[in-house]
Amino acid sequence: MKKVAVVFKSKYGSTEKYAKWIAEDTCAEIFKVSEIKADKLEEFDTIVYCGGLYAGGILGFSFIKNNYYKFYDKKLIVVAVGATLKKDEAIEEIKEQNLTDEMKGNVQIFLLRGGLNYKKMNFIDRLLMFLLIKSVKLKKAEELDDDTKGMIATYGQVVDFTNRNTIAPIINDINN
Repeated sequence: MKKVAVVFKSKYGSTEKYAKWIAEDTCAEIFKVSEIKADKLEEFDTIVYCGGLYAGGILGFSFIKNNYYKFYDKKLIVVAVGATLKKDEAIEEIKEQNLTDEMKGNVQIFLLRGGLNYKKMNFIDRLLMFLLIKSVKLKKAEELDDDTKGMIATYGQVVDFTNRNTIAPIINDINN
């Protein structure tokens, strides 16, 4: 039986929720990235890294990137958690922004929708969201895509797009 590790870094909870679901469904060991050493992960066959997506960067992913030489012979799956609906387009951007050329052929990327809770956001994140909303509201309505319209409509509210059913392709990939 394959030995699976799920490693995560979550800022507001959506990523942690997905990491726990993946670990439960695969009987994996789960670790916060801040509490695991790279050497410990060498004993696993499959490593799943889950991190929130912020401006195209995956939160805490530098841990995997900096230790890739220890994991290159493992099955590596990266789960980015963000708010976008433009999945295929975003996955390509995530690959370009986060993976080295060597990693691109060896790392499977998945993108899941998270949530937004403005009350939990730190000052900087709230300020960035405020400035983003302010700038997109200056555009004409016909120039806005579905992601942007949804962001404007839910601004300041608590929204949770997490869905346990969306991890099915990840579970399938882990088990194959």
